[in-house]
Amino acid sequence: MKTNHLPGLALLVISIALLAASFWLSRKAGGSASITVYCAANLKKPVEAIAEQYRQELGIEVRLQYGGTGTLLAQIRLAKQGDLFIAADDGSLNDAKRLGCIREVIPLVVQHPVIAVKKGNAADVHSLADLMKPSVKLAIPNPDAASIGKVTRKLLATSWDGLAAKAVVMKPSVSEVAADVQLGAVDATFVWDSTIPQFKELEAIEVPELTKHRENASVAVLAFSKQAGEALKFARYLAAADKGGLVFMKQGFKRSD
Repeated sequence: MKTNHLPGLALLVISIALLAASFWLSRKAGGSASITVYCAANLKKPVEAIAEQYRQELGIEVRLQYGGTGTLLAQIRLAKQGDLFIAADDGSLNDAKRLGCIREVIPLVVQHPVIAVKKGNAADVHSLADLMKPSVKLAIPNPDAASIGKVTRKLLATSWDGLAAKAVVMKPSVSEVAADVQLGAVDATFVWDSTIPQFKELEAIEVPELTKHRENASVAVLAFSKQAGEALKFARYLAAADKGGLVFMKQGFKRSD
């Protein structure tokens, strides 16, 4: 299996160095208030739009750092900087809480895993068994970096091992494997149902092993935030039905109850 990303440790070091530089420059520059958010890749588009809306309404700059949820949590643990963590699954937030990294948690949207194929489904994928056909090129999200990979591996149990061995590539985020399918580099992958509307050329294949499972994508205030009050305000804005909630729904997400 090919991997198309830097070794984990090197990637973490580079990301943390860039983040630290961003903090230093923002403090040196003074300027308007800002908060820093670590955001799961699958939620990039709506969170980006909500952050810009928030800046226009309240004049607060939101600095966004994207990546797979597992990768972001590793960065948070090492950097011990920033204000909010938006994770794509419940288990990662439980890990963050156990590690003493977060305080308040607010659910944002609910999602479940699906198989993604290009529209028209030329590879004729309708089940997990179809993914094992020699003709099907499969990409998988790295379970140590991306929530979708972590959750899917747990749900599929031993079936995951065979799929991982067959996969032609492993990527560190759901957005990257989805892009591979849209570009035609592979025939199928695992994504969140909420990923599908973000890629015009994709369609979802529901399978019984995955379709009934639900995960909340939630926002949490980081335990070492130096402006927890401001961070919590933006977290509540993200979740508000008439603010961030509207943006999530327009982009095909389902709000958490």
